[in-house]
Amino acid sequence: MASDQREELRQLYQREETTAARYIPAKPKIDIYGGGRMFRVCAYCRVSTDNDAQLSSFELQQQHYQQLVGNHPNWDLRHIYADEGISGTSLKKRDDFNAMIAACERGEYDLIVTKSVSRFARNLVDCITLVRKLKRQNPPVGVFFETDNLNTLSEESELMLSFLATFAQEESVKKSESMIWSLQHRFKNGKLLTPELLGYSRPRDAAGNYIKYARLEIVESEAIIVRFIFDAFLAGKSPKEIAALLTDISCPTKTGMEQWSEGSIGYILRNERYCGNVLTWKTFTADMFEHKHKRNNMDRDQYLYTDHHDAIISVETFEAAQVLLANRRHHYYEALPTMQVIDDGVFRGYIPINHHWINDDPNAYFEASKSVPNGGLKRIRKSNFSAFDFEGYQVVRGQFLSTRPECPCITVTNHTITFNTFCMRKFAGIHDVQLLLHPAERKIAIRPCKETDIHNIRWRTDPDKPFTSKTISCPHFGNALYQIMGWNPDYAYRIRGSWAARGRDEIIVFTLVNAMPAAFMETVADDSEEVKRRRVEMCPEEWNESFGDDFYEYALDNSFFFLAPKTDWKADVKSIAPPGIQQFQVKTEEELDSTIALIMQKEGNRENE
Repeated sequence: MASDQREELRQLYQREETTAARYIPAKPKIDIYGGGRMFRVCAYCRVSTDNDAQLSSFELQQQHYQQLVGNHPNWDLRHIYADEGISGTSLKKRDDFNAMIAACERGEYDLIVTKSVSRFARNLVDCITLVRKLKRQNPPVGVFFETDNLNTLSEESELMLSFLATFAQEESVKKSESMIWSLQHRFKNGKLLTPELLGYSRPRDAAGNYIKYARLEIVESEAIIVRFIFDAFLAGKSPKEIAALLTDISCPTKTGMEQWSEGSIGYILRNERYCGNVLTWKTFTADMFEHKHKRNNMDRDQYLYTDHHDAIISVETFEAAQVLLANRRHHYYEALPTMQVIDDGVFRGYIPINHHWINDDPNAYFEASKSVPNGGLKRIRKSNFSAFDFEGYQVVRGQFLSTRPECPCITVTNHTITFNTFCMRKFAGIHDVQLLLHPAERKIAIRPCKETDIHNIRWRTDPDKPFTSKTISCPHFGNALYQIMGWNPDYAYRIRGSWAARGRDEIIVFTLVNAMPAAFMETVADDSEEVKRRRVEMCPEEWNESFGDDFYEYALDNSFFFLAPKTDWKADVKSIAPPGIQQFQVKTEEELDSTIALIMQKEGNRENE
């Protein structure tokens, strides 16, 4: 049986050997040096950004490529593409390079000639991807790297190209590291390259070249524009309004253009060089291949050089502008916020609160409140409060009597203050209120005010709608308040207040030391897996020893109740600047108008010269 199978196999092989076969040769490999085929060729190079060097470099490279193509009879040079000295680590902003690739994809060229792999692309992924993409074209498009003598249309080019592209990329990485090291040492040693900007010029030598590391010099005709921009911004004008105003009066920019933009005004307002300082490395390239710039948030070492050159504006003016810029990010669009204090009446020592203001320093509130004298200590007879002697008696805390207070009540978190509906009803006919704080007495109050009063808060936006609680956002004031009270930022605090009226005066006062803390807890219902968050109020530890406050201490804390019936509360006294505390003074509209007139006059004189 085995011998029969072997005989069948032998006969089968004999039949195949006698079968006739026709040889079909493969088409010849692409030969860029001959083969009777003409190649439509384009060349790519990069030239210097300096105008004179650019012209010379381009002419030399143009001659070189014409000579190179002339040495190959089957090459037809159609075009030379050139980008200014742009890094090859990214394809972005390489306009001519991208135009060349697009032309190849349209079938306009058969071969790209360039000096080296590093000139074509220093990014390994980009280089390999582009070469493969061009090679897949029909007909395929090759790249000839002259110094590397590499033709990508050859079958053995892939491995060599990977090596060369890797070396080119690593060369860029090393250059980047070297540049970073150089910048670090230059910044550390005070060798600062400060470009010209509006209001300043760089000194030049006798040949007209910039003096390296020379300090900036003020150009007064431009400095007045810079001062106006800062003054107008601190007076309440937005960068967009300032740009429109300078455009309207045909005031030229640093480059001679008459069209100002909101972005250019913002750049000036944020530039510390105008107050004589230089901050190094404000931004850096986070990704050398994508060339994405990132704001330096302690990612690189920085150096702040103060009094580096003559200042156009004061440090105080610059810092005030930064405060206002930060406030505008939180939707505060008025002039520079200022601290004020009430110096008379029942609210003596209270501070009107700007809940938008970015200021979480509790010391600022204490200093402003203490700037007003408290009128001295006064001896008050106990009989002024009551004909009976209440020594040893306590006023029971309202929290022990009712869980649903029918009284003014606020809930404070470290970023909001919420007034209950009782507060809203008591001030039902009020359009605007002021939020007041006395940091030393640990009290918050609200009083009616006019729409034109400082730091007014719109109370009821729609009087026709039903009464609901009102919440105001105050993350920075809330943080300062928590510091003043020593509260736990993880807790909310509920404070009952007192409403009082005398004549036309209405006020609501909250004593913060009586706050009841509340924690938020997550619970899961028995009949479902839904997680609910509820507030659980807690009894402060210091309340364990008493039911309330000593009667006479309570009476002093709420002294406005016990003032003589005919005593004027003076609850509507306007606030003033804190006496003895220097505050930044913003320019008036008249002063800004005079500066505009001076700018226009100087510009007119310059045109007549």
